[in-house]
Amino acid sequence: MNKEDIFICIQCVKDIRYKKLLEQKGSEAKCSCCENNNLIIDTNSNDFIQLTKALIRYHYSEWIYNEEFGGDHYCSLLFSDESLFFNVDRFNPEVLDELSDRIYLFGGSYDSYEPGVSLFSGYYDTYKLPLLESIKSDLDSSILKIEKQLLVENYFQYEAEISKLLSIYADSCQMIIKKDSEFFRARIGYQDEQRVHYNSEVETKTIYIAYSGDKIGAPPPNIVGTGRINRPGVSYLYCATDEYTAISEIRPHPGDVVSIGKFLAGENLNIFDLTETQFLNYFESDKKIKDFKILNTFTELLQKIIPPSKRDEYNITQLIADCIRKLDFAGILFPSSVGNGDNLVIFNPKDMYFDNKGSKAVIVNKVSYEYFNN
Repeated sequence: MNKEDIFICIQCVKDIRYKKLLEQKGSEAKCSCCENNNLIIDTNSNDFIQLTKALIRYHYSEWIYNEEFGGDHYCSLLFSDESLFFNVDRFNPEVLDELSDRIYLFGGSYDSYEPGVSLFSGYYDTYKLPLLESIKSDLDSSILKIEKQLLVENYFQYEAEISKLLSIYADSCQMIIKKDSEFFRARIGYQDEQRVHYNSEVETKTIYIAYSGDKIGAPPPNIVGTGRINRPGVSYLYCATDEYTAISEIRPHPGDVVSIGKFLAGENLNIFDLTETQFLNYFESDKKIKDFKILNTFTELLQKIIPPSKRDEYNITQLIADCIRKLDFAGILFPSSVGNGDNLVIFNPKDMYFDNKGSKAVIVNKVSYEYFNN
């Protein structure tokens, strides 16, 4: 293998932004890491180098990887068994060592503000600058202030300010969901059940008939309560990009029967995309990362986990949705806080239609939880 040429494929990278970059700019060839033919990118390319540094910054604060302050070198984060970046178990050991050495070298420099991404805050004259926060956790203070004010003030007092901020990103966040694109919606329960014979005329099992049509679609306004995106009495259609995420969003218990319905876009829909892949528009330099801060704040608020007892904290996400709707978007796409996919909320439920062949009922086997010490 020529050490100057290390190519990595879409299956060997783990972070969704790597995968999207490869979908956009990759070419079909042999991967140096797993030796399979797939979409690959040159690890010497500026896109790969800057995105790798940007993703280290995205996931981790400088405290975690700055060895001068007791952290572990960033290469230990990139290539550990729990890596958020690469599927290390697929790597040829020789390539793993060489790629680790290469990344060790390119990450240590301080890039200029506009051309590249720095991993370390560095110094101003002789004064040590504060260590860098993770991009994911570095939220815009002005928006967080509005979030608090909404607990004591009316939301419409802040519509103009939030609309102005969202309009800055309207072009870069615009995406078109094409007609007949598939999305999924789940509801606990089922419409009917039947006992049927199987294997013999003696043994029987229960078949559950899933909810369909209006029974799994958006509820009528008169029974709609407070939601993450909608205000009470406002009916939006909540969907997900995959069945697992749709099920996860309704928080079923083990043993619950869950109906799943498939919904299709009735026409091309203009959607405001607040998914984590938006980072691909801002990863190339420290300047662009700074521009990403407000957009990231909107995304983080939309996927923030909020218990049912604190639904008053939906005030800010409802305001964000109101302003996006007034910018003439048909809906919002944003990351799920509990599933692996994304959530799609359509403002006019009639923009989607139920697929009569797409419903089914499933039984939840188990539910797992993650927790951390406060």
